[in-house]
Amino acid sequence: MFEVGKRYEIHLIEGGNEGYSDWVVVSVDMPLIKIRNGITPDRIVNTTSPMFVRAELSPHNRQQ
Repeated sequence: MFEVGKRYEIHLIEGGNEGYSDWVVVSVDMPLIKIRNGITPDRIVNTTSPMFVRAELSPHNRQQ
């Protein structure tokens, strides 16, 4: 389950390749999450999409 304000490593398939980056969850309305990284525009991710691979709590949160 996602928590607003927490940072996650979001793994997505884009352009045929899997990649990930750190995002902060801004809002949760499952299965949709709104995420922000402060560099690119906010994104809405459908967590039931085949393009969504997984999300893990970012190491930055674990140190707090």
